[in-house]
Amino acid sequence: MASSIMGFLIVITLLALSSWMLFVTFRRLRRRHASQVWWLAFWGLAMVGVALGYWLAFHFEYQVSSRMRLLSFPIPVVFFHFEDGQWVDFPTELAFGYPALFTNIVTVTAFGVLPVQVESLFCHRQETTQYDSTRAT
Repeated sequence: MASSIMGFLIVITLLALSSWMLFVTFRRLRRRHASQVWWLAFWGLAMVGVALGYWLAFHFEYQVSSRMRLLSFPIPVVFFHFEDGQWVDFPTELAFGYPALFTNIVTVTAFGVLPVQVESLFCHRQETTQYDSTRAT
């Protein structure tokens, strides 16, 4: 019981941080009246992130040891253990699995648009520095 609560807390925390990152990037572009190039980069990377997030959430399986494989990334939802010459699956509870799959998609999407967020921060700093230097003279 305690492990499922901890897993659910991890899912909720990661979902909140990823959603916040997407929201902050969107809000920054909107407040700065970003050009169409910025919006094209944001939505293009978001769509790539959703597609990649879907694939990683539903189709990505990786082996962590000779006797353990996991399905879904970054939060695994199915564990496979090698026993008696065959792989035995141990899926997580549905109450944890579906939110984890959704969180995986949102998290990969948020990391997909991260370059737009970082670049907009650097551009804003340059504009602020230029504005301060012209204002001082």
